[in-house]
Amino acid sequence: MERTPGPRVTRIAGAEYAAALPAEKHVFLVGDLQRATSYPFLRDERLEVVLVAYEAGDDGRHHWHPEVTEYGLVLEGEIGYFEVATGAVHWFGAGDFFAIPAGACVKRVIRRPARGLTLKVPSAAIKIHCERCARDCSVRTAPFAG
Repeated sequence: MERTPGPRVTRIAGAEYAAALPAEKHVFLVGDLQRATSYPFLRDERLEVVLVAYEAGDDGRHHWHPEVTEYGLVLEGEIGYFEVATGAVHWFGAGDFFAIPAGACVKRVIRRPARGLTLKVPSAAIKIHCERCARDCSVRTAPFAG
């Protein structure tokens, strides 16, 4: 349900994507998306704009992006990220803004419901998980299969 931004203001009404949350956990409103969505989005390869909705236990997998920097704003609850390089879990609460630089390996940690807005620059689908990662790592969860 792609919409192309044009010379006029473009709108995606909240009602057009509301049914996707929280089941989908991520609603991509802007980006160079490679998979079909059940809601409209604006195609733009420069960045991704993602609404996130997590419940307790919606932890992610260890991963890193070769070229994408993620910026996040927590709207409700808290979102944590385990940073492999330091071994620290960084907790962000409502109103906190954070950045995860390209190349930083992290794992999302959710201990209570949370909502947020994530911006990814640029919009690129390349995400490296343990099984594709050749880095020497003490927290590897799957053997390198590359």
